[in-house]
Amino acid sequence: MGFESVDFQADRGSKTPRFANQAEAECARILDYYRISWEYEPTSFVLERDDEGRISEAFTPDFYLPEQDLYLEITVMKQSLVTRKNRKLRKLRALYPGVRVKLFYRRDVQRLAERYRLDLAS
Repeated sequence: MGFESVDFQADRGSKTPRFANQAEAECARILDYYRISWEYEPTSFVLERDDEGRISEAFTPDFYLPEQDLYLEITVMKQSLVTRKNRKLRKLRALYPGVRVKLFYRRDVQRLAERYRLDLAS
């Protein structure tokens, strides 16, 4: 099930985003409200290949902010379940040291929601 909207002004992507969850959609609304240019999932980084050279593991951050040259990953998983995502992020940083990425956890998203009075219940 995807969350999408067609009225974003700061989206610089080539197609209408289909967000994986409500938290991503709300973060897009915050970025848009402040006119921060963004793209949704524009880049997948190869983390591992099998013996035949096929991609066996990749990481696709949720947002790219071109003016800041920064990727954002939004996770609303329980803290105890983010171990795999953290491992992928460490791998990405090791393989692509020039790539800047920031991980927003559930608590970060909840703080943003409270600050901006957003409803993240769905």
